[in-house]
Amino acid sequence: MTETEIIKQCQQGDLAAFKALYDMYHQPALRIALHMLGHPQDAEDAVQILFIKLHRSIGQFHFKAKFSSYLFQILKRICFDEIRRRKRNRTAPLDKVIYSHEPNLDQKLILEAAIAKLPERMRMCFVLFAVEEQKQEEIAKIMEMSIGGVKSTLYQARIRLRKMLDD
Repeated sequence: MTETEIIKQCQQGDLAAFKALYDMYHQPALRIALHMLGHPQDAEDAVQILFIKLHRSIGQFHFKAKFSSYLFQILKRICFDEIRRRKRNRTAPLDKVIYSHEPNLDQKLILEAAIAKLPERMRMCFVLFAVEEQKQEEIAKIMEMSIGGVKSTLYQARIRLRKMLDD
């Protein structure tokens, strides 16, 4: 069954089709949320909210864009809302990974810590591009930016990451 057929069945209330959609997108959504929010429990909460909102709004999807763009736009808003809530409440820092210059520290943790320090829109663009391998055109739709804006944001993200990793 194609993704389009699954979505159409979801729009008709088929819970088995919704489970199939969940199975397809749970892990990519969780990876993005984890990069954006920095804490596994917050990421899992964001993904749960995503699929609740998706279940309520799937009838509004009209196949004018890729479904993943629609889904990740919802996730983007959820993550940005959580980041704003944290800033208002001055709670949990975005960077839960401790950055260290110890030689035994895994390079992946260092990179993740650096990514977590990027501003949220820049981080979302970078994660969609580098981790989820989305095309710049899709990122532009998800982020509601121009393609030039996405290219510029990705360029700035690379510069900031290089600077952080060189320090």
